[in-house]
Amino acid sequence: MNEASDGERLEGRPVSPTKLAHTIPALGIAQIASWGSLYYAFAVLAKPIQADLHLSQPEIFGAFTFALLTSSLCAPRVGRAIDRRGGKRVLCVGSLVAATALLAMACVTEVWTVYAAWMLAGLAMPMALYDPAFATLHQLDAARYRSSVSTLTLFGGFASTVFWPLTAFLNAELGWRMTLLVFAGIQIAVCLPLHGLVLPRLSARAQPQVAARATGASPSAVAGKPFFLLAGAFAAALFVFGALSVHLLNLLQAGGLSTAQAVMVASVIGPMQVTGRVMELVFAKRLRPAQVGWLSLSLLVVALLLLASSPGSIGTGMAFAVVYGLSNGLLTIVRGTLPAELFPRVPVGNLLGRLARPTLLSMAIAPLCFSLVSSSGVAFAGLVLVLLSLASLALMLLVAATRQPRGAAATVGKAKIEANRPGQ
Repeated sequence: MNEASDGERLEGRPVSPTKLAHTIPALGIAQIASWGSLYYAFAVLAKPIQADLHLSQPEIFGAFTFALLTSSLCAPRVGRAIDRRGGKRVLCVGSLVAATALLAMACVTEVWTVYAAWMLAGLAMPMALYDPAFATLHQLDAARYRSSVSTLTLFGGFASTVFWPLTAFLNAELGWRMTLLVFAGIQIAVCLPLHGLVLPRLSARAQPQVAARATGASPSAVAGKPFFLLAGAFAAALFVFGALSVHLLNLLQAGGLSTAQAVMVASVIGPMQVTGRVMELVFAKRLRPAQVGWLSLSLLVVALLLLASSPGSIGTGMAFAVVYGLSNGLLTIVRGTLPAELFPRVPVGNLLGRLARPTLLSMAIAPLCFSLVSSSGVAFAGLVLVLLSLASLALMLLVAATRQPRGAAATVGKAKIEANRPGQ
């Protein structure tokens, strides 16, 4: 059975290319707004919130870690809900919960209210960010899933580019509370209509099939060696990305770059993420997701070696940012496409939700763990990141080695048919 017919059999009649062409930009705009308000805005607003509420740095950063921990705990359950009820409904609920969380953040006055608001944000993340969007695209058209994911992540790559300066501008003009209120309004006025009005519903034929697959999915299908190898590879890589997302500027400055130079180097990463995703979209027919996976992690190893090799060099810093951005951009696509290829009979929402738990947990603890390791010296902390990236690459290579070749299943099935024919 070819890929297109398999997608139709599993999810129902695929949507038309015209509808898909409208769906991806709608999801993309919503992803920019959701990633920007729930994730990237924190980097800009953390200091003014901390100063206004007289919080310590561990208290304010602990709230963000708490949000990621909440998200990791909720992700598997949300994944199952996506498969049972469709990604459209979950995304709509995610927009409402995100708006509520941002409204709560704008009203915080004490430490416990900060943590309560960020817990709501943690509930919103698995319902509003990439995983439900990826699962929705798979439900709508499994045959074009990989290209759809690659295109969607092109939009998501601009979230930091748009929301870092937007958040800084609004904070300077309106203050952090009004900024969060504006972001809550964007969730209601932009994201919710895009999810509710633009995304097509699953066909009547598809809905019971998707729900049946979600209910009948065997837990053992995602409890074998390939799943744990993949989860380990993603968790190790996301630890590195999580640590650098908070500590990169400090590492660059500790290596000898000025603040302005460190910011200039970091600003290259976002555009290179988008470049990596464009490259994946162009060469998708030549490379399988597993190959893109180990390529992205090989680039991560190279990037970290560049970061450690010549501290204080602006040229080496730029080279690091280019390679690191490419790695990050490619890995985002791999996290959506490789699991679907490795486990084609497991509903994508359930699958991505289960993988999200260890990866989000790894991201949540990474900044704090890296701070503790850094107390033994920046060079030692950099070595730890290099070793983690090598471990992630090794696990991904094992995943690629254990996966069944494309034609193997068909060959085995054909052999069984031939053996069971009368007269043979």
